[in-house]
Amino acid sequence: MEYRDVFEMDVVEHNYDSDTTEEYEPEGDDAVLTGEGAQPIQRQEASLDVQGANVQIASAASQPMTSPPNAAVLDQSSMQQEKSSPPTSQHQLKSHGMKQVNSDEENEGDDGRTCPICMDVWCNSGSHRLASLRCGHFFGHSCILRWLQIGCAAGHRRCPQCNKKASMKEIRIHYARKLQVLDTAERDRLREELEGVQREKHQLELELARTKLNQQLHQQQLIKLRQKLSEIQETQGCGTRQSTQVGGFVSQESSHQNLALYRSVEICREGGCRVLAYDKFLNLLIVSQRSTNTLFSGYGIKKIDAVEFRPTQFVFLHPRAIRDLAFHPLRNDMLLSVSLDRCAKLFNVASNTVVQSYTTDSQLWSCCWDADNSNLFFIGTNNGAVLQYDVRSTAGPICRITSPEDSSPVTSLAAVPTCPGRTLARGGFLACRLNSCWAYEHRDVEYVGSQLPFDGPFVSLCYDKNSGHVLISTRPSVRYPLSRHIVCQLPEVTAGVDSCLICNPVHTFQGSRSQNLLSRACQVSVPGDTLVAAHQESLKCVALWSISSGRQVLSCPASQPVIDLCSVQVNNNQYLAALSEKTMSIYMFK
Repeated sequence: MEYRDVFEMDVVEHNYDSDTTEEYEPEGDDAVLTGEGAQPIQRQEASLDVQGANVQIASAASQPMTSPPNAAVLDQSSMQQEKSSPPTSQHQLKSHGMKQVNSDEENEGDDGRTCPICMDVWCNSGSHRLASLRCGHFFGHSCILRWLQIGCAAGHRRCPQCNKKASMKEIRIHYARKLQVLDTAERDRLREELEGVQREKHQLELELARTKLNQQLHQQQLIKLRQKLSEIQETQGCGTRQSTQVGGFVSQESSHQNLALYRSVEICREGGCRVLAYDKFLNLLIVSQRSTNTLFSGYGIKKIDAVEFRPTQFVFLHPRAIRDLAFHPLRNDMLLSVSLDRCAKLFNVASNTVVQSYTTDSQLWSCCWDADNSNLFFIGTNNGAVLQYDVRSTAGPICRITSPEDSSPVTSLAAVPTCPGRTLARGGFLACRLNSCWAYEHRDVEYVGSQLPFDGPFVSLCYDKNSGHVLISTRPSVRYPLSRHIVCQLPEVTAGVDSCLICNPVHTFQGSRSQNLLSRACQVSVPGDTLVAAHQESLKCVALWSISSGRQVLSCPASQPVIDLCSVQVNNNQYLAALSEKTMSIYMFK
């Protein structure tokens, strides 16, 4: 029997597949295993390609073989084959009906460097890194994954090389040291940087488009204002104006004489509206509401164009109800929101993105920005604590202010700026809880609190920095059968001042006999006066009192209970926004 036939039988018996590599490395001289043991030989190498693997055969040159050789050296040369070295011979495997293997054709389709599916060089990283199946054939990971997912029907997944059954869980990732692969680490890094730059470019393009739109709106407003200014100048040239006195409210022909319903805007048919916030620089009115999308149940904000009072967009923010909103004092596009989901969020109204989230261990009821440091803000919790945060730090609150006497929810917060010569001269904030109201002054690194001498239960509190008035609203009680709206002023510091004179009452306006909702009142600045607007639940109307005269001067009907009121000034026109659970009514001063 010739040596070639012996080797062919040995290959068939061992059933070598395409990726099986066995190597016999004797120590010292080469040897052949025979029946008598290992015999040293001088060998001549002949190479044969069997299903993509290089097989080196050692044949004796000095003596004929008397028994079938059992040694062969199989070398896959680190899974890399060179196209430039064609096989020295082709063999016809006749045993067990094996078919002829054409090594030239296989070398043309697989040179050990390219993926046989996409014919592209595989990589050592990324999605096209080297991978194999159980049968041993190598592919690019993304190619074989796509082949098994899309190229094959379910239950009939097979290897594209040998047609053996395969599954996605059999895919193996390889880390070969000697395999010549394309180093794509730098390319992948540059690709990620390119994607990041493209995202930034897209954001800048959106910002540019918004800026151009705002510029056009401002130009249109400027043209209208110039036209009105010219009309006023012409009117002044014709004669003087007449002044009238209406219930203590001084008005002129061009001033506001009455209040009329201007427009009614439907916010949410399902209800859930709670709070209003307005920014005069953006002419943007924000309304909190329930989400109408069944896939994203929760609460968000709806943007209202204050020029036309037209809803423009809804943005989802919190999974639970939003309790308060506050615009940043300097960055007009930054909105602070607090919710019953124990989370406070900084939201950019221009890009509709959440800049930062702050999670607490209590439900949040109120919020406000610091009047002196725009990086600080306060949030009120349902257990009576007030937390101070710094937007430059996300570790947690930098200060926690509590009141041992009252742990009821903090319904309202109002920041007070620094003003020497009066109470709270160093600045601070006012906190309204359900059972008490407190004034906190900033001293060194802490806040010193003083309880205000008023009886509750309290509803809301607000501070007008233009007039310096504090408005405190209360609900009816046994001692006071009517709701009250107390207007206070921070008095000047004098010798012997005590805590009861932190706020000096100016007026107390009597309101409704019943108040089931925590309806918030507001202050409206008009030429020559400041008005207090509040909802009268038993009378189903919105009443306005004059601080200068201490009398009620205006009233307008409200068919739905009003939850929040907000003063809106657009293009020298004064409006009052009244929010109910489903709609928002806009009243215009004429």
